Amino acid sequence: MPLSEHEQRLLDQIEQALYAEDPKFASAVRSARSRSRTRRSILLCIFGVLIGLGLVLVGLLTNIIVLSVVGFVLVVGACGWAGQSLRSHPSGSSEGMPPIGRSARQAGLRTRMEDRLRRRFDES
Repeated sequence: MPLSEHEQRLLDQIEQALYAEDPKFASAVRSARSRSRTRRSILLCIFGVLIGLGLVLVGLLTNIIVLSVVGFVLVVGACGWAGQSLRSHPSGSSEGMPPIGRSARQAGLRTRMEDRLRRRFDES
């Protein structure tokens, strides 16, 4: 049963208060949710690949080309979905550490490269 507008507003206010009071706990809850969603989607992808391979084999054994094509499409789709899930929710060993954005890493690399270039020109 969906929440009423009043209940949804109250829930949103409670969530905002929780994020304001304890951001560490809120981020832990958020990461636990994303991990369970990733696991669930990976399991669905594995089942999709297995069912797809089964359809391909049955289609080949019974000479029903359409069944084999559907199985192949299912395998490719499940693999693509798994790749998308893993790419959008990376899990790593740096869970407790703050995330480093791509621009921060690139800025650090850019700074190091500029420093090396300056040293080379200063030496000559």
